[in-house]
Amino acid sequence: MDPIFLLPREDRRLVAGHLWAFSNEIDWKRASRPEPGETRLLFSAQGRDLGLADTHPGTLIAARLQPLLPSADPDASWWNETLSRLRKNRLAWMREDKFCRLVNADADLLPGLTIDLFGDTAVVAAQTAAMERRAPVIAEALLAMGFAGVRRIGGTRARELEGLSPEDVWHGTPCDMAWVPLAEGVVAAAPLASGQKTGFFLDQAQNRRFVAPLAEGGSALDVCCYTGGWGLCMAQAGAKNVAFVDGDAKALGLVREGWTRSGLAGAPELLEGDAFKVLESLATEGRTFDTVVLDPPAFAKSRKTIEQALAGYHKLARLGLRVLAPGGTLVTCSCSGLVDPDDFRQAVGQAFRKERRPARLLAYRGAAPDHPVHPAMIETEYLKVLVWSVD
Repeated sequence: MDPIFLLPREDRRLVAGHLWAFSNEIDWKRASRPEPGETRLLFSAQGRDLGLADTHPGTLIAARLQPLLPSADPDASWWNETLSRLRKNRLAWMREDKFCRLVNADADLLPGLTIDLFGDTAVVAAQTAAMERRAPVIAEALLAMGFAGVRRIGGTRARELEGLSPEDVWHGTPCDMAWVPLAEGVVAAAPLASGQKTGFFLDQAQNRRFVAPLAEGGSALDVCCYTGGWGLCMAQAGAKNVAFVDGDAKALGLVREGWTRSGLAGAPELLEGDAFKVLESLATEGRTFDTVVLDPPAFAKSRKTIEQALAGYHKLARLGLRVLAPGGTLVTCSCSGLVDPDDFRQAVGQAFRKERRPARLLAYRGAAPDHPVHPAMIETEYLKVLVWSVD
């Protein structure tokens, strides 16, 4: 296997446990230039062996260490053994191994690979050219583990940067829709063939259950609701007059179907449109809610957009406060891994001052345990959920 070398003094972060080497840290002149997705042995400038690394000379993250892999392309039996062990982890951590994240990329020491489980269907996101090369064998291992179908998703920004196909690939039996259990008797739609990300946001599972009882007896608003995970949980916990906001009419239709399947009383209020504009309209009408959940998509796609993202979180929080009843609960979320937790909290905190609403932080929460965090990679601590009591 050909080597690849870091520039002098660029190995400190990796020696400390980080798994990425950036393009400007690689000594491209010292060894032959790799093909996209080629696995190489990565060395420091002084010749220290850092391990196997998946490389791509055309992307910002030019090398990703693969500390678990015994070789560049392990066979299906190795993947079966490794994925089975990770599944046992999830069962121990969550008491759940049917609707959970099986592989959380870097935090599970498999950079470039994410696998979510939806009952008897596994959804694989191979985000790098190297993992795409291994994906058929990974799918073979998952089928051998008993999954009826494996979907390999195509259309993601990371895959586009790696020059990979945007098309989905199915192995086994295709499954268009799964129904994810949220709480006792409550399910939400996961459109596996056409939905966002892998089909559903499993990372908020425990946060929804934490917040839901706080909404009991009052009205609730679920902003950027997708298929309604937060609002359905709050309705099951006793919230009244639950409203859902999303720009996707199909997602709102699935909210209604989830409401019906869950046997919830009454009917959901479905508000289609841009979250900022809908909140402005509700505030103009004088509408207020006792619990408001703001769970937008990632605002920061690159480091250049971090300040813009923080301004967006600040504005969204201010609009949420304008429709929050006195004594209500505000839930503010950020799934942007590039946004620092302290910066996010400060952006939201400034909204309270601007709106002159005293507040207390009840809880700072992250993703569920099936989305673990790598101790040397702050990037893996992407989800930030702040629960506020607002006077």
